[in-house]
Amino acid sequence: MKTKTLQFIPTLLSLVVIIFSYFSQWCSEAGQICFRTVLDQMIPEITYPLYFFALYFLPLAIILIFIPRLLFNSWLKFAVLALPVLFIFITFTPVNFTGIGMNFFPFYRDDAARLSGEVFSALSLLLIVWKYFASRSR
Repeated sequence: MKTKTLQFIPTLLSLVVIIFSYFSQWCSEAGQICFRTVLDQMIPEITYPLYFFALYFLPLAIILIFIPRLLFNSWLKFAVLALPVLFIFITFTPVNFTGIGMNFFPFYRDDAARLSGEVFSALSLLLIVWKYFASRSR
């Protein structure tokens, strides 16, 4: 039971990020409660990219609940290395395209978060399937 609780944490984190995104949008649009606060200023820079990453990560997080512990540990080693790289990629992507100066990426931070979520989920699924068949062939 303890192992399944640990494997439920990625799903829980994804759901918390998605709920926080909807709450922050509601709070900013509902009126004066969050208008011109830190939460209102975080929406384009932090909340939207986290939402898009969590949205693409959620199906994988649900799958992680049901896989064996050995596969989860392999995925966790991959995630510890890949997630910081992806978050650095998202962080250094500009929030808005200004058209002035040198932009290394021809897209916005939201697009970088979507791309990172898709790539991370695809690579994670490939790793899980590969480790599953490798453990079955022994």
